[in-house]
Amino acid sequence: MNDHSTRIFNYVRQEVTKRYPKCTVTSSAINSKDSKLPALLVQFRFPGEDESTRDSSGVELWTRTAVDAQSFSGTSVFEARNILVAADEALARCGFRRSNWTVVADADPSVRRLAATWRAKLDKSGTVAPW
Repeated sequence: MNDHSTRIFNYVRQEVTKRYPKCTVTSSAINSKDSKLPALLVQFRFPGEDESTRDSSGVELWTRTAVDAQSFSGTSVFEARNILVAADEALARCGFRRSNWTVVADADPSVRRLAATWRAKLDKSGTVAPW
């Protein structure tokens, strides 16, 4: 699965930095006081399998995949929102569906932060299906 998450991460980074060349796109934690903003944090989670991810013999055919992203802006909510919009469009082209979108309070009141989650199922070849 790491190969697919790396490919998807790189595609999201490419699409976001086309619109926001100064945006740092990372999978590592962002400390808003130390980081160069704007920034986008993208992380992958792989929740447990269920009956829809296995074949009749119990072999896992699909991996449930969740992508969590947070955008950070030192200037405006508008910029943070547009960074997530760019990520949203890229992930939609990869077959992911957004399941939530929220404003997140940051420890630093001058930082605007938004978060979203996308979901999909991927098989070994990288084929994407709705989850």
